[in-house]
Amino acid sequence: MTRARVPLFAALAAAGLLLADCGGANAAQDNQDKPAAQAAAQNGAAAPDPAALVAALEKMAAAGNGEASYHLGMAYHLGNGVPQDKAKALDAFRKSAELGDPLGAYKLGCYYDGQGEGLVKEDDALALKYKLVAAEAGYALAQQDVGILYGEKSDFNTALGWIAQAAAQGWPDALRIYASIHNGAAGIPKDAATTDAYFTLALRMTDGGDAKQRAWLTAFEAKMSAQDKARADQLVAGYRPAPTALTRKALAGQRAAEELVAAATPD
Repeated sequence: MTRARVPLFAALAAAGLLLADCGGANAAQDNQDKPAAQAAAQNGAAAPDPAALVAALEKMAAAGNGEASYHLGMAYHLGNGVPQDKAKALDAFRKSAELGDPLGAYKLGCYYDGQGEGLVKEDDALALKYKLVAAEAGYALAQQDVGILYGEKSDFNTALGWIAQAAAQGWPDALRIYASIHNGAAGIPKDAATTDAYFTLALRMTDGGDAKQRAWLTAFEAKMSAQDKARADQLVAGYRPAPTALTRKALAGQRAAEELVAAATPD
């Protein structure tokens, strides 16, 4: 179980939002590996063989392929094609990070941030160290997590910079946090237009959010000036999410692992 997070920004609680960390937002990454067989079935294609994929990844990982080690770690982390084994997952993520793979580094950071209970002690410094590798490489979820970690250190300006990068990629939780930062984080000027725009964008990317979130937004907008609302509408109209190649790879999950193996397999 991951430790309870202390809310970073008062507006998060007011809006009924939860901060995302490896125990929450990371589920978004973990779940990417699960739909592969479902998608194949829906398209009438043969479902991939998880056990065969794991065998291929093990061979590539043993040869020093850092990305293969990451995907192998995800297989053990989730129990896809092999029995779930967090100790083996941790070993694979550690090897992947040592080989320079940013997604492996991110998952190693997650294990130091609560997912490695019983295997490693929680360590904020190591969590930040390894997640920074992936954040700097462009992974949106890592950028969000790094922003949260800096926020917990009360370094809100640095937190804002990382959250902004994740929000620019269209990560919904980052959009919500970015909105909240501009509605009351220490040392950050309040900006009603930015709060409204980014909260609106977050709800649009999550099927409209829940009733409590929609009610909060309605009440917030009722207090806005016409000028601020017009600026918010302009921000929404001009927003175009731009996920990086690394973020797209992370979200592809098992498909990315299959593509890696296919690219290494002679015709």
